[in-house]
Parts: sequence; C-alpha cells; structure tokens
Amino acid sequence: MKDGILRSTAMRLLASPEAVAKEAAEQILAAGQLPELVRLCERWKAIPALAARLTALGIDIPPTDAANLRRIAAQQFIQTTLCIRAGCDAMQALASAGIPSVGFKGLAVIAQLHSGPRDRMLQDVDVLIRFADLQPALELLELRGYSRSVGGDLADYLAFVRNSPGAAGNQAASLTSRDGAALDLHWKLGRFDTGDLLSAARPVRVLNAEAPVTRPAHGVLLTVHHALRNDLVPDEMARDVLDCAGWFRLLAAEPGELACALDFAKRWGLEDGLRALATIVERFEGQQPIPLTHSGAAAHLADLYFRQLESEPINTDLAYLVSGRSALQVLSGAMSGWKRYASLMREFESANGEQSMSLRERLKRLAVSAREMPVEHWRQIRALARAKDRFL
Repeated sequence: MKDGILRSTAMRLLASPEAVAKEAAEQILAAGQLPELVRLCERWKAIPALAARLTALGIDIPPTDAANLRRIAAQQFIQTTLCIRAGCDAMQALASAGIPSVGFKGLAVIAQLHSGPRDRMLQDVDVLIRFADLQPALELLELRGYSRSVGGDLADYLAFVRNSPGAAGNQAASLTSRDGAALDLHWKLGRFDTGDLLSAARPVRVLNAEAPVTRPAHGVLLTVHHALRNDLVPDEMARDVLDCAGWFRLLAAEPGELACALDFAKRWGLEDGLRALATIVERFEGQQPIPLTHSGAAAHLADLYFRQLESEPINTDLAYLVSGRSALQVLSGAMSGWKRYASLMREFESANGEQSMSLRERLKRLAVSAREMPVEHWRQIRALARAKDRFL
C-alpha cells in the first residue's frame, strides 16, 4: 500500500463500524503491512485505540507483532499515567492556593469517554487558568518542580505567543515535571470564555485523584478547536476524530449538552468547525452522529482533511496567505524586535518537536506550494483560514 492508502485504511479500521473496520484490517494484513500500521498509529499516538480495535474485531496477529504492540502500549500507558498524575498534582496545588483551573482535551476525554489511561494516550496534560493567575501559578508550580520548556523573560514570551499565528489564538506555557511529564498551562484559547469553562468544570476521579475537567459540550468544541489549530492535518488529529465520535455519543446521551454545544459553537466561532468534524465522523461511520445542517464551508474543511489523509499534508503556511490577521500578527511581532521574535519562534518549534526553518527557507517553500496548488484546493485553504480567523 502507498502511504495515503495506508493512512486512509488505518482510519477506516479505527473509526468505522465493525464490518468496514474488519475489512480494512484484513486489507492491511493481506498487504503484509501490520508493522507499518503499528508505526503509523504510534506516530498518531493511537496505539491504545488500535489495540482495542484489533481485540474487539477478533483479529489474530503474528506473535512478534503482538509483542511489539504490547510493548508500545505499555510505554504509552506509563507516559499517560505520569501526565495524569502531573496534571492532577498541579491542579490540586493550584486549588490549595485559591487558583481555579480545569483540565481539558485528553484528560477530559479519558475521564468521561474511557475507563482509564490504558484506553487513550496522553502526550501532555492541558490545564486552563485565568490570565490574572498566570504569574502566581507559574511561581507555585516552579516551586513544586515544574520547569518551563521555553525559558527566558516571561514578558517576551507572552508577547511572542500573542503575535504568533502558529499558536492560532492558543496562549500557553509548556512545563515539565521532575519525573519528565509534560503539562501545558493555558490562559487563552481563542474566543473561548475562560470563566465559562472554569465555572462549568466537572469534578471527576481519575487514578484515585479528583480533578476538575470540562463538561462534554465544551469538551467537543475544544477538540474541534485543536483540529482546526492543526490545519486538519491527519497525523495531528487522528485522536481528534476518534474523540469527537465519542463526544457526539455523549452529547446525544446527556440532556441539554448538544444544545449547549451548538450555542457555544455559535458564540465562539466554531460552527463550521463543528459541522466539519461531524461530517468527517459521518463519512467514517456511515450515519450522521448529531443533527446538524451541512454548509459549504464545512464541506470544504472535511474535503481538506480527506485530501491530506489520502495524499500528503499541506504546507500549513498557505493558510497565512489568505488571512490578513496572521500577517498583522507577524508584523506586530517583528516590530517588537525581529531577532528576539525569531529566536522565540525557533525555541517554540523545538519544544513542540517541529522542524525550524529560516525565513528565507520558509518563503521559498511557501512559493513552491502556492504555485502548485489547484484552484479547488485554494477554496479549501481559504475555508480553513476563515474558520481559524473566526475563533481567534
């Protein structure tokens, strides 16, 4: 199988109903690409979902591959457990100091959609606080052994994330605990109202500790927000598709949650993004997961996801060409001191495991990508840029 065929077949295995998923698994086994499937799901951080699906489908795999899958799953379980403990420890410390916080994304997913950390991997744990509490929160957590991944002057860093189009309205500081667990401390998430997220937090028990997490209506929108921030690149959002499918089922089961999600999606500029993720899930599951009207913009976004799934990821800088907001952010950052801005950008990319390029290299690559882009793909890129501009 070519890469695009393997990726699309892998997602059908993970996200489709039993009959379709079993057919996808058999296609991969017949092609002798189970090791490639495991490596792909490891990159997607979806090993727990793969292991659970193969077991549920009754798929027998060779002993060597089964042992490799168990080994990776055990490693990811340990990392997830460390992250959950770090997040719960941090939130308990913040609560003791009178600083409200709420866990979201992966922690909320595990707490409300799964039975525990064996079912869903965490690379880091995400915690939201108010901006007014940022300074005391950082001081408190640093005393408890957490260190910032991007060091230097905090004021410089705050100015950088405000003016970084790559952050897409997400302002956070990455921290590392003494035992190496990663924690992202957020104080702004696009147009999300921090007060609303904090006031609606639900206390849950996870790993014998209690932690406040986002309600389902907010959880699904934060998952949509994450997918759009990552430009619907399949390697970055495989778990978002699976998480949204779970959130949609929970929204349908809990009275009032779906209506609440729709109301906040409109308020926070995520209507098209929510429709797009519902469309993506619908194409895998074969039925509409929640009752939403379709829109042209949402269709373009869903098509962009599937185009990248079946071929290759886009140059994510393309979206900046059709977003005046992004250009203004970069200009504002450059005016505050280009050398420092560029230095922080390199540190930020390195901390997130991204390849850092010079401005000249970036512009050259962008020019090549723009020249080769078909008109229909430009429509998809424009829909992405507009969707991202709405939630900033």
